[in-house]
Amino acid sequence: MSFLLLFAPLYLGGQNLQLHYDLGEDRKFFTATLEMFRPDSFGSTYWFVDLDFNFPGTPRSMSATYWEISRDFYIPWLKENPSLKNLGFHLEYNDGFTAYKDSGEMMGAASYNSVFLTGASYPVKIGNVQITTQALLRMPKGMDGFPDFQLTLVWFQPVFRNRVLITGFIDFWTQDKVLEPDKTEVVIQTEPQFWFLIRPKLGIGTELEISKNFPAGPKQWQINPTMAFRWEF
Repeated sequence: MSFLLLFAPLYLGGQNLQLHYDLGEDRKFFTATLEMFRPDSFGSTYWFVDLDFNFPGTPRSMSATYWEISRDFYIPWLKENPSLKNLGFHLEYNDGFTAYKDSGEMMGAASYNSVFLTGASYPVKIGNVQITTQALLRMPKGMDGFPDFQLTLVWFQPVFRNRVLITGFIDFWTQDKVLEPDKTEVVIQTEPQFWFLIRPKLGIGTELEISKNFPAGPKQWQINPTMAFRWEF
């Protein structure tokens, strides 16, 4: 998930902390998200960290963490081309792990597997909504063969005199099937967010975590809503 300088006037140097309570079936735990976007003269940097608090016990401590960091670079020789001046070169790295109680008092841990992505990003305007599109090659750790493909759409749209924010992303990517590694499957993941700003830096809202075959199939569509708090700083 990444923002381009396209959003700089709305989100200049933005950093925010979100606290979500997951209402999905068999979930019911808190997730904290720390997010940052920062533009500069060469492009923009975006990262976020998710921390799940679902480890057994009272109160429940952190059980998993997931991190994404991405960088978009301007392409200098395209700046004079009106149709291509916003085309960017995109680099991204994703990683994380989870901890869990195995049997008895034993504790186990598992990696989400690191993934490196690279490709192009380009802003598109649909009506009044600005959307960043990314066409990426997806290279997970231990990749055997050709890279997978990922298409990402990202949006950040204030409405109603900036009292409501509609943000989020949708990812489509291909990956090898776990039980049939010579075959591929399509994974879909989207997380639209809707925020009502009580104050310019304070908001309440919700996120809908919608996915299919995530993190690996075969899985039917999953929809997990959250209740959330957001603080911009």
